[in-house]
Amino acid sequence: MPAFHQIGHDSENLLFESGLEKFAGAILSPLNYTPEESASQISELKKREHFLTILDPHLYRPQSERLHLPTWSYYPKDVDTADLSSEKWWAQLVDGVANAAIDLGPDAVCSPAIAPKAYTDEFFANLVQHGNLLEKALTGTKVRAIQTVIVNLPELAAANRAMAIASIISGSHVQDCMLVIVGNTEPRRELADPEELKGTMRLISTLEAAGQRVTVASCSSDMILWKAAGATSCATGKFFNLRRFTLARFEEPSGGGGQLGYWFEESLLAFLRQSDVLRVQARDLFSDASNSNPFSEQILASIPAKKAWVALGWRHFMYWFADAMFRLESGAVSGEDLVNTADTNWANIESTKPPLLMEERQNDGSWVRQWRRALVEFPYFK
Repeated sequence: MPAFHQIGHDSENLLFESGLEKFAGAILSPLNYTPEESASQISELKKREHFLTILDPHLYRPQSERLHLPTWSYYPKDVDTADLSSEKWWAQLVDGVANAAIDLGPDAVCSPAIAPKAYTDEFFANLVQHGNLLEKALTGTKVRAIQTVIVNLPELAAANRAMAIASIISGSHVQDCMLVIVGNTEPRRELADPEELKGTMRLISTLEAAGQRVTVASCSSDMILWKAAGATSCATGKFFNLRRFTLARFEEPSGGGGQLGYWFEESLLAFLRQSDVLRVQARDLFSDASNSNPFSEQILASIPAKKAWVALGWRHFMYWFADAMFRLESGAVSGEDLVNTADTNWANIESTKPPLLMEERQNDGSWVRQWRRALVEFPYFK
């Protein structure tokens, strides 16, 4: 299955960017675009053979994250006062989402879901009910339903919680699932708790085994783990702070870096600041993936010319993401290969004299060892 481009703010141009053709699907954003703009995007994308479009209603936090949402017909006018426990209210919302999707004409639409205060069994049962309602509302149309599943990452570290959630979700009549992971990790920082990672991998693996095709939303390089767990597809976006669904995703990291260029280096599975790119290049640590990335040469030419390369950094990462997914799908490389290589490289650069010290203190590769642990231990916790 394809890598999905998860459209964010002002990223429409990347849908048609030369060099990013390995993305074979897009997740549309009513949060960032009006119905008219989304219709135009779909019209252009339908000209591509086998390109898939998915409408995400993006109602996760409809009271606080609105932007263009009020321009969409399904957006609840009473969102500030509605009784979210009312199934009548939800039925009307589901019908509104279905009708908007039918009018717009994407290939698929995700079921509406609002992030709860508590991720109870009842919450997940309601998600399933709303997904089933959406599938029923779309019967006889050309738009298929996708079951949205929002999970709280820290809870997945608890023994058997992932299995309990999977048991509930597997009762959905909808075969496709959009997995939205809510966590507290600061944007641009890698997920690094091995128990949380293994719990997420167990959830993905169990859902896939139950016959549901899982697309993991808002991924970063952790896509490697989700693919190793058997996820059908993964999605990513232009901004690194959109790569994960967090409360702080619209904010800048506390350490700054909002308008700084980042190079994603496969050999270390790390985002590198400009000075670190030069250090890694001097150590001859660029991966084959970086050497073949069409945006690498442009970035390296921009550095001595003192040109900003923030936008090139976005493209560099997105090219890597789609290309890496293609290689993982084809069997040209495995998640274990990528993580083990990065772990070895981090060990080597720490032991050399002088050691290679990255500009950002937290950029130390510590997450790679935890990823390796997750990959090694995950099969024994299924």
